[in-house]
Amino acid sequence: MSALALAATLSAPASAYEPAPEGPAGLTCNADMKRGDPEFPGLLRGVQYAYWPGSNEGGPGVDAFVNLNPVHHTNLGFNPKALVEKNGYDSLLYATNPDGTLYVVDGYESTVVNNTWAGIRTMTDVVVTDKYDSATGVTYTYAITDQGALYRYTQSQATANMFGRVQVSPRGWWPLKGFSYWMTKTLSNGDQADIFLSNASDGRLLEYTIPRATPTNWSSKVVRSSTWQNFVSFSVGNCTDANGNRTRTAPLLATTKAGDVWLYYVSKSTPDALPAVTNGTRIATGFTNSYNG
Repeated sequence: MSALALAATLSAPASAYEPAPEGPAGLTCNADMKRGDPEFPGLLRGVQYAYWPGSNEGGPGVDAFVNLNPVHHTNLGFNPKALVEKNGYDSLLYATNPDGTLYVVDGYESTVVNNTWAGIRTMTDVVVTDKYDSATGVTYTYAITDQGALYRYTQSQATANMFGRVQVSPRGWWPLKGFSYWMTKTLSNGDQADIFLSNASDGRLLEYTIPRATPTNWSSKVVRSSTWQNFVSFSVGNCTDANGNRTRTAPLLATTKAGDVWLYYVSKSTPDALPAVTNGTRIATGFTNSYNG
């Protein structure tokens, strides 16, 4: 799909939230995000956007919908400082307490993993190999600290924990607010590199590329030079084609401090191309205390 065709899909902000804006033709798209409930600490609420062609899930003849009902009850008793999925499962989470305790959350049960995570501000995960293989599946957690460093951890498949900390960068990441994994590409040397979208406090929308074998050799591109400063969290979803293959097009959920949730579509014509970004549509309000996805 060309960038022009993609931009036409969501050409103007919606004046109402229903029906939800549909995605690019021929693709099935999903994105979701979590937030902490300020009234009931430890209760995690969600927003889900989906475009399922031919489903009528949004009503007769409407194949897109927004679901504000996902609820994850935990016994944490506090709203986590940062959240990330465990091994790619949305029902299994790692959560940090501001006091530095790292928990693994499985449904209503939560277990302390360690107590050295006080400085972690936000996290996002990358499923590297098959998450359904409990023996060899690999998931990375990328974490930004309060001091502006970026680290990569490997999630354990067996005992809940994270290990193998790699310092991607010692400083300079503190201006970033939204930070979410998008896709993986193959570099010219054969290495795999993970691609992330982020926004900075100066209004830039940024793309980061981090090689897996040599993560300190990361690079960045400016996707948009201004107007993105009001977003506090990102969650990039995915779109698959008719054969179930993941494409280079994805929905992006971006939330403001006031709790407005905006939907964009991002797309690349080639793995190295600068992303095309549609105009945004506000799909929900009241979604405060949100987490990067």
